Amino acid sequence: MESLSDDFEIEQKEIVEIIRGKERRENSGGERLEWNRFNADLVCRVVKEFLKRHLPKQMKIVGPNVYVDGYPTEFDLLLVTESAIPAAFTNAYSNLDVRFVIEIKSHSYENHALSEQLLSQFTALQKQYPNVNCTFLTIRDTWNPNSVDSTSYLGDLKKIFEPQFSVVCLAESRTMQLIPGQWRDFVNHLTAI
Repeated sequence: MESLSDDFEIEQKEIVEIIRGKERRENSGGERLEWNRFNADLVCRVVKEFLKRHLPKQMKIVGPNVYVDGYPTEFDLLLVTESAIPAAFTNAYSNLDVRFVIEIKSHSYENHALSEQLLSQFTALQKQYPNVNCTFLTIRDTWNPNSVDSTSYLGDLKKIFEPQFSVVCLAESRTMQLIPGQWRDFVNHLTAI
């Protein structure tokens, strides 16, 4: 019988493999196409499906493309109370029902300005609604560069967001090696509230 830790490691591997296998980068003719929206939707739906397995009965995950009512920014996923319903004709949930805002990327931003923009959005949201927590999940990123001239994008993200907001990465982007314990830590972070 596998331990709970092993189950999380298996899930982490499955998440990375499913996303990697279904992401689109080019059409059949080899031309590069813009698949960003498709890939973003895919990543959110895969994470949502796996995350649902671990939520307490009083919580649910909603999204993608959701809002905290009264705040103009769209977010990837929200962790909300089980009884939460969106405002009429919208996908916006009351801040009183929102426990976590979750932003997810297949790869993180290589542009620091975009990371700073997300940090600003998280900070402004939490200032307006102190009860709402925020976290950032990247599926794969460079975290252990193989040369001194290489950048650890995960390290850069952590410098920007932590300790105020959690940053989690499931795998190293070049080698696809899993970063041990990250899915378990992410789930535990979300369900500890």
